[in-house]
Amino acid sequence: MEPPDVIGLILDEALSEIRDKGFFIDKILITKPVNATEPLGIARVLRLSPVGEAGLKVVVAFQDYGKGGVQYGI
Repeated sequence: MEPPDVIGLILDEALSEIRDKGFFIDKILITKPVNATEPLGIARVLRLSPVGEAGLKVVVAFQDYGKGGVQYGI
């Protein structure tokens, strides 16, 4: 069974499509820049990795992040 092509979709839409195709979400991982603080905006799917026969690991990133570090006064 081939996983659905949900790369670039908004997370909620992607999860719905994944479940509709008969897969389950094993894990959702969020990736972010090193100096980022709070996620801002919409989460989008970057990658899917198979887990077992019908499971998927979903990697997402938010469209923007708050700035961190000394320069931005955390």
